[in-house]
Amino acid sequence: MNKLNFFLFIFFFIFSINSSAQIDQYQSDIVKLLNCNGTIEKYDFEYEKTLTSLRVRIASENTPLSFWNSFREIKKESLNELIAIQAFAYRKYFSHDEIKVLLNFYSSSAATKLIKNKEVTSEEKAFIDNFNESKLANKIDSIGEDFEKDTEKIAREWKKELFAKGMGALAKAGYTK
Repeated sequence: MNKLNFFLFIFFFIFSINSSAQIDQYQSDIVKLLNCNGTIEKYDFEYEKTLTSLRVRIASENTPLSFWNSFREIKKESLNELIAIQAFAYRKYFSHDEIKVLLNFYSSSAATKLIKNKEVTSEEKAFIDNFNESKLANKIDSIGEDFEKDTEKIAREWKKELFAKGMGALAKAGYTK
């Protein structure tokens, strides 16, 4: 069992206590949240950085473009695996109701603009300020360091596994330096 699957297995058994139907909706809401709060973009960038690292550190100069294109074809699947595992970190710290509040906030045009560093209207600023003064925002501040450690640990393992897969594929195809 690879490290990423082992990590997923541990998180699943430690943090899933609800019934099956609740778990599915809870998980679904977390995945929706991670798709609208900038997480996907962040790790899409990390995926590309890993490919660049493989090109610079491992790949021979004659590695064909088709090799890189085939590696990119699995990007969505790899990102979806990461998001599914990241969801367990969210479950550890946030209730389903809190996830719904976060999803409502991050689905708003105000949060979308905030994430993209675009100018917000006065109404949107008031909406953001209202959220930032909420109990949930205070909770996020208080758990921030621990939550970040957990999500970063998951991301590190994912990046290691991604790099190892790429290195293995390069070696198997004979495209290493």
